[in-house]
Amino acid sequence: MAQVRVGRGGRAAAGRAANHVADLEQEGLHHLGQGLGLVVDGGGDRFQAHGAALVILDDRGEEAAVEPIEPDPSLDLVTGFLAQLNGERPDAGTARALDAYFMVGAEHGLNASTFAARVIISTRSDVASAVCGAIGAMKGPLHGGAPSEVVEQLHRVGTPERAEAWVRDALDRGERLMGFGHRVYRAYDPRAAALRRVVEAMEHKPEWLDLAIQVEDVALRVLAERHPERPLKTNVEYYAAAVLQGVGLTPDLFPATFALARHAGWTAHVLEQVAASKLIRPDARYTGPQERDLPA
Repeated sequence: MAQVRVGRGGRAAAGRAANHVADLEQEGLHHLGQGLGLVVDGGGDRFQAHGAALVILDDRGEEAAVEPIEPDPSLDLVTGFLAQLNGERPDAGTARALDAYFMVGAEHGLNASTFAARVIISTRSDVASAVCGAIGAMKGPLHGGAPSEVVEQLHRVGTPERAEAWVRDALDRGERLMGFGHRVYRAYDPRAAALRRVVEAMEHKPEWLDLAIQVEDVALRVLAERHPERPLKTNVEYYAAAVLQGVGLTPDLFPATFALARHAGWTAHVLEQVAASKLIRPDARYTGPQERDLPA
């Protein structure tokens, strides 16, 4: 865990945009990375540890004159992160749940944020810029911002009795159901299945878990009815929201915590792209009018 002293303050989640903490993480890592160059031994671990410290600093350190919480270097990343965030060492079950989330989220191929990181580093920019660019892509609501949107969506549904009417009305309005559908998977996302097992075994489940399970059943049935030609199944973000809230995180911390999990994958891809030493420059195909008459 990064040796960074942070304050023990009250949570300041109310009224903050969901990306506020991710923005702080992005800015802090940019400053941390200045002068580190392309490849740094242990760079991935350093970015991940300092990213965790920045999240803690923002969430726990906003009150003035608070007693700092000293990091415990004997703790692993997840346990140390929760201990500094909440002011006490987590129980084993809570730590295992967040560790499972970190493992599930560490790497997932050439997704939008990973591609952004590889494009940036392919120009021979620095590692910090590549990771910060990845965070910029990740925090969008169609990528790492989705779990916080799931929580808001479930709050709008309210009760199991309202689920079907709400889902049908949302689809009629052309809205996207957050937590469903994936660009790669056409079956139930195996990461969602893994996280559902994790959250169902947790001692401190979010109050809305039963609602989430019932809404999921309704949504899958209605989506299959509306789009029989295009399988839209539960994706990882749906139960990621339950795990993150179950370990005591508020939705404003979800995107930044997802970024912490994905640091391992981002930096692995960055180092692989550095080794390849090739600029990524996709071709574009023009689809507009072939000829246009312009005034003289």
